Amino acid sequence: GYAFMFGHPGKKLLFMGQEFAQSQEWSEAREIDWHLLENPDHKHMQNWVKSLLHIYRRNPALYELDSSWDGFEWINANDAKRSIFSFVRKNKDGKNKLLFVCNFTPMERPDYRVGVPAAKTYKLILDSDAEEFGGEGVVRPQSYRAKKGKCDGRDYSFAYPLGPYGVAVFRF
Repeated sequence: GYAFMFGHPGKKLLFMGQEFAQSQEWSEAREIDWHLLENPDHKHMQNWVKSLLHIYRRNPALYELDSSWDGFEWINANDAKRSIFSFVRKNKDGKNKLLFVCNFTPMERPDYRVGVPAAKTYKLILDSDAEEFGGEGVVRPQSYRAKKGKCDGRDYSFAYPLGPYGVAVFRF
């Protein structure tokens, strides 16, 4: 959910412990539950949010056109059968766009094909299946070349092995 939230337009709000999945509601009467970071699951969440924040800071596509439809484009918002969303974020000059592919099910999609806007190379910049985020740590190619072929109403597409509850972010 965090990657979808960071990728989707709108201002972001992380509050007191959410960056590492604190289990109790924040209270001014006690300290944040920093001890939870001794648990690998909480540490993985902190690593994930840290990586998302770095991507957010380095990619104007995630904030320059935040209040305009010019900065967002759905690729597929209608894949209810597989519960996968894909969309593109754009900046003002149209360069360094980001493609988000989000799987909201526990089902692995080893041959998931996503439609894309252009015949370009799509560089994987974030993969939730990395070990540092608690994933399987499968090493995947870092670049994917779009090929001609209809998918998601687009003329070009590429295949990507999307893990269970997986999120992949590509720059193009």
